[in-house]
Amino acid sequence: MKKLFTILIVSVNSNAQVICGTTNENGSITLTAPPDNAFTSIEFASYGTPNGACGSFTIGACHAANSEIICEGIFLGQNSATISATNGVFGDPCGGTFKRLYIQARYSSTLPLTLVSFTAQKIEQSQVKLAWVSDNEINTSHFIIERSTDGILFEAVGSVPAAGSGENNYSFTDAILNIPSVYYFRLKMVDIDGKYKYSAIVRINNSDAIIKLSVFPIPATEFITIISGKKQEAFITNNIGQSIKNILLIRGNQTVNIAGWPTGVYFIKSEEGVVKFIKK
Repeated sequence: MKKLFTILIVSVNSNAQVICGTTNENGSITLTAPPDNAFTSIEFASYGTPNGACGSFTIGACHAANSEIICEGIFLGQNSATISATNGVFGDPCGGTFKRLYIQARYSSTLPLTLVSFTAQKIEQSQVKLAWVSDNEINTSHFIIERSTDGILFEAVGSVPAAGSGENNYSFTDAILNIPSVYYFRLKMVDIDGKYKYSAIVRINNSDAIIKLSVFPIPATEFITIISGKKQEAFITNNIGQSIKNILLIRGNQTVNIAGWPTGVYFIKSEEGVVKFIKK
């Protein structure tokens, strides 16, 4: 009787930002990034008959086309995760062939903080109220509010100290001029050791133009920003109509964290209409 052996190999590439794993069919791969790091991309994934070594993997004659998408859904945004190399996970790309799973993932440092939402709302002709909710704060120092008129060059306009652990609500009011017609805002989230990361960008229309329901960026990976012309209830569904999230929109901009959502097409439905976005 032929015996099947499962081999698990986990190696770190020489640039210290890439980690690889390989296993035979019916085995599993666990990838773990260094502390305070998370996986940001899957550079290679193949369930079938891949070849090569870490840093130079190649697709073989047998390859499940959904390998990369499935691995992204498991690993992206995580510090450590495990996936099984089975037909139940990937389907069977070549019946009767003994398969393997090879993965190469990239990681980078991340702050121990989750930005749940970030909104921007014009409350007077010359004032914008920025509000955000954070969770899982650990060693967070402060938030720097940055403003731009072109969405490229930003300047700091204020700072708010972090409250500490748990879920926290923050707000900041910024004074703006009547011109230009559009302003952009983002948060710089700073840790006590100086590490930082940026939020998604929110945009405020400073003119009297009619604001319609819209969403950006498309495709998105971590955040979407929803622009609404009024305060209203909205529903986010996937491409088969399943309800994913109910949300109360403000008149203005607000972000939604979609980092943990599966890759695919989603719809935002409100009384203003329906808009579509893609989670990559």
